[in-house]
Order: sequence, then C-alpha cells, then structure tokens
Amino acid sequence: MKTYNELVAFMRTKQFAINVMALVESVVGDNYKSLRRLEPTIKTLRDYVQHVEESPGQQTVWLTVRSAYDFEYAIKRVLDDAGFNTVSKVHNREEQKNDFGVKTHDKGDIYFEVKTSQSDNGWTGSTHSEGSGKIDNYVLINYELDKDLILPSLDTCSIDGMFKSVHFSVIDALGLGWTGDATDKSSFTTAKIHVDQYGAYSEQVVLGSVAPKKKWCSIVRENLDCLRDSNKKLITGDNKYVNFAA
Repeated sequence: MKTYNELVAFMRTKQFAINVMALVESVVGDNYKSLRRLEPTIKTLRDYVQHVEESPGQQTVWLTVRSAYDFEYAIKRVLDDAGFNTVSKVHNREEQKNDFGVKTHDKGDIYFEVKTSQSDNGWTGSTHSEGSGKIDNYVLINYELDKDLILPSLDTCSIDGMFKSVHFSVIDALGLGWTGDATDKSSFTTAKIHVDQYGAYSEQVVLGSVAPKKKWCSIVRENLDCLRDSNKKLITGDNKYVNFAA
C-alpha cells in the first residue's frame, strides 16, 4: 500500500492527466450512439447537441454531464492500473457516499471529488453539501471540446481528438471558493479560485494554468495537439510517474 505523498505525487504528473484524458477518449464514443442510430444526419458533436437542446448553455451542460462519470472512473482505473488500492463510491462509508477513495499506508482512506467543466470561471457542484460531508481533495478538469470533429462509425467507441485543450489540477487540502449555500441535502454550488489562492493553486495544476484577475482567477487550458500522435491519439506511457517535457 502506498503513502499519501506517493499518491499525490503520482496524480500531479502530466502523464497521469494524459492517461486519464486518453482513457476517456477511448470509450466516450459510446455515449453518442443511440440518437445517431435514430438520426443518421448527425455527423459531429455540434450536430448532436443541436438535436438534444436548443439553448447553447444547456447544450454545454448536457455535454459536460454526459461524460462526467467517465472521468471519475477513468481516474479510478488509471490509479488501479498503477497499483493503488482504490475504493468505489458504492463501498464508501455513508457520510462519504459521493466520492471514491484511495487507501494509503499512513493516512487511511483519502476521498476525492471529481469536478468537470467547460466554463472559464469554475466548476459547478451539486453534491458539495453539509449532509454529504465536505472533503479536502479534488480533481478539477476543465476542457474545450472539438465540436466540429467528425464522429467515428457506430462500431467504434473512441473519439480521438475530442478534447482540444484541458486544465487539470489535483487539489490537496486547499480550500476552494465555493459560492452558494450548502444544506443537508444536495445544493448547487460553484467552485472558483480566489486570487489569494493563486500561488498555492498554481503548484497543484498538472495541465494548463490560472491567470489572476480582480477577485477570481481565470482558468487557462493547455492545448493537447503536441501531446498526440499522427492518429490524434494522446500519447500514454507505461511509466506513469514520468512527466512529459513542459
């Protein structure tokens, strides 16, 4: 069983983030098949969401939610493959039911909440409530989609090149700027990075960066083109502790 510091050090490598993104891209195509079978004129993600929602804002929400759990379980799978002892959210103790955990040698079970977003401003949460229990560890993923990418055939589950750019961070005991009232039931809240946290948060960013503004930091994504091979596949590695060159 690995230590807490080994866990955080592993999760803060570019290779870890890339492996997670690559794993999501390798399966995400399955999320977009049923409607395409009913409406064969759908060729791109932009076509797809226009058949689902009329409002651009709702289209963004729909696409984000559609892949949210893919990210959570991809992170868990990459950790499992690297020899970490993960705990599924369905097996967690009641007060931590919304998060998956990793067993560590020195600090017991460490729980993570995974937040994904396409917004420049932050991450929306619906489970960050007093009743569910506040935690200190997050994986924050903020990405841009290539909505004009031609979707693969229906017998293919991967969409290589789907993510144009990404901001990926692993939060270790850094209080996020949650806005909105938490209750004993689920409530909608938004996490932002305050300018006072700029230095501390920057050290926890794996891909991308943040830019300090008047009160809150802007999320800056990193282009993934240089991390892909000639077939648009993200370049993964067996040695997941090795960083890509910046």
